[in-house]
Amino acid sequence: MEVVNGLENVTREPGAAVTVGSFDGVHLGHQRILRRMREYGHKPLTVMTFDPHPQMVVRPYGDPPPQLTTFEERRMLFEKLGVDRLVIVHFDAAFAGISAREFIEQVLLRKVGMSRMFIGPTHGFGAGRLGNADMLSDMADKNGFDVEIIPPVVRGGRYVSSSRIRKCLQAGDSYSAMHFLGRPYYLRGEVISGEGRGRRLGFPTANLDPGRLPKLFPAPGVYASVTEVDGRRFPSVTHFGNRPTFADTRPSLETYIFGFDVDIHGDHIAVGLIERLRGVKSFETPAQLTDQLRRDGDAAMIKIIERGFGNHAGFPERLLGETSRINS
Repeated sequence: MEVVNGLENVTREPGAAVTVGSFDGVHLGHQRILRRMREYGHKPLTVMTFDPHPQMVVRPYGDPPPQLTTFEERRMLFEKLGVDRLVIVHFDAAFAGISAREFIEQVLLRKVGMSRMFIGPTHGFGAGRLGNADMLSDMADKNGFDVEIIPPVVRGGRYVSSSRIRKCLQAGDSYSAMHFLGRPYYLRGEVISGEGRGRRLGFPTANLDPGRLPKLFPAPGVYASVTEVDGRRFPSVTHFGNRPTFADTRPSLETYIFGFDVDIHGDHIAVGLIERLRGVKSFETPAQLTDQLRRDGDAAMIKIIERGFGNHAGFPERLLGETSRINS
């Protein structure tokens, strides 16, 4: 996949199939658009996206929505989904002021080489998001390009959207989020040193620092999960939140990988949340905590199998990573 940083570095490719947006989450709705673009067959299949997120510019005094995917995760997912060219536009006040008509004529047609644009039915673009599907259809006839409106994806009677996925995760409903994303919700980071409590209790964990994870935090609790290590996924159970048993108010992310005994301190791993098992609890003794951890582990493995990840979840299909040094 060709990655182009900045409009000034774009080479016009006549006949390009184009879609535009933030694509936070690269969820099933986004994937439907990309799948239809592949079926259309025109090359290069071009995605234009923005950095930073437009909401950080157009709402500078409000909080932008917490992100479901880092920019690097989106890049890797686009490549996996068959995108030929990723155009990254620096989004600033000047770019935000470009009218919808100018954006189509001067940027997508003249600069990128668009022959057909693929968008969702509620997509807005240009200054004030005044551009929409109706405007595109009117402009298409006059400017010699085609428009294809891709219907939204519906799961469980609900439209799939980034905002809906955020609400699910903030409510602890990682199972619905997984169905909307088409994969578990991943938190990725470097394994850091913990305090060794899990190992002393018989449950050694890989620890990530939530403060270093520039993404949306799910509701605190214990989750059935899969953890990707060096390109392979393994069944796991993950705790996110504070640790009241030890009077520790700092949030932590700790994952226990079943049957895993490789030293991965300093490695980068990705923890995928499948289903929340329970909230954060306080226990009076370490023995009570150990008993609960055993029950959590049993419950997590059952959920992992029930949700279609197999007995061991060590299958080749993966979100991130290249080749593996971990044996099957």
